[in-house]
Amino acid sequence: MAGTRDYYKVLELSQSGCGKTFSNKNMNPLTTGFINVENKPLPFKNNFKYHKRPETYLEVLSTMAEYSKNPEITCIVIDSFSAYLDLLLAEARRTKKGFEIWGFYNEEIGKFFTYVKKVQKEVFVSGHYEILGIEGNMEKRCKVKGKEWEGMCEKEFTIVLYGEKKFNEKGKPEYFYNLVEEGASAKCPPDIFGEEVQKVPNDNNLIFEKILDFVK
Repeated sequence: MAGTRDYYKVLELSQSGCGKTFSNKNMNPLTTGFINVENKPLPFKNNFKYHKRPETYLEVLSTMAEYSKNPEITCIVIDSFSAYLDLLLAEARRTKKGFEIWGFYNEEIGKFFTYVKKVQKEVFVSGHYEILGIEGNMEKRCKVKGKEWEGMCEKEFTIVLYGEKKFNEKGKPEYFYNLVEEGASAKCPPDIFGEEVQKVPNDNNLIFEKILDFVK
């Protein structure tokens, strides 16, 4: 099927503790390539057959390239873009000086997005958001240091979801993703989940299956 359809890239944004990593709990452990850039234990039991903890920003890219060529892997998860940026900025400050730091940083972010878009598989990327002034309005956007990519990361993805946590009447937290949200850069083709659907459970396997149904 490679090369015969479009592959959807999903950006999932929330603050810490809103279930971004946990949303991968039901992903198939045999066919998911999990890139653990956060380098921390997973908050669920899922022994991914393909699970790497890259220590440099280049290892993130090489692992993505490796997983993209592996026929057993049907979907790639990158947890998280925020951790990738930390690795990238550390390398930029270690090897560059002055304005070269930010030139290198911005260029490599562009390369990251190019890698993601070229992968002929679905890719889920998690990250944090910040609130920016966009055309006179305050809006939630993917958090990134520097100005060149500020407020611009979402254009590289077809689907952008915002994670949220609310407590039910029993005092237990419920986690979900908003497909649309006022004052945020959330977006999703309406035919994937249905035009009336505005939020979905934070279950990436459910989202992945809906995408596969959509592209049939």
